Amino acid sequence: MPGRTRRPRSRWGSPSGAEGASRPAAWLASAVALALVAGCGDGGGSPTPAAPPAEVLVVVTATPGTPEVRPPTPAAGRRYVVREGDTLSAIAARFGVEEAALQRANGIDDPNSLFAGQELVIPAPEP
Repeated sequence: MPGRTRRPRSRWGSPSGAEGASRPAAWLASAVALALVAGCGDGGGSPTPAAPPAEVLVVVTATPGTPEVRPPTPAAGRRYVVREGDTLSAIAARFGVEEAALQRANGIDDPNSLFAGQELVIPAPEP
C-alpha cells in the first residue's frame, strides 16, 4: 500500500516490537489466572486441614491403697423419702448427721414413728 509502511510479523503472528513480545506473556498470565480461578471454586468438598489432628494419649494410673469413702454431705434442706424398713438411726448414719438433729429438723418426738413415704428434711451435718 502506498504511503503506509508495514512492520514485519513475528513468529507469533503479530507485528514484531513491543506488542509482539507481550503476546506469549499475556497467554501465560491468562493460563495462570484461569488455574487460580478454577482452584478457588467451592467444589462441594470440605477444606483439607493443614495438619492432621494430633493423637491424644490418656494415661490413667492406679491410686495406691483404698480410697476413703465419705458419707454424702447433703446441702441444708435436702429431702429424703422414707422406705419400708428404714430407721431414723440408719437414715442419720447414711447422711452423716446426728439422729437428734434429724429429729429436730423434722419435729419427730418418737424415732419409732416413721412410716414409708414420709418425707424427711436432712439437715446439714454439724461440724
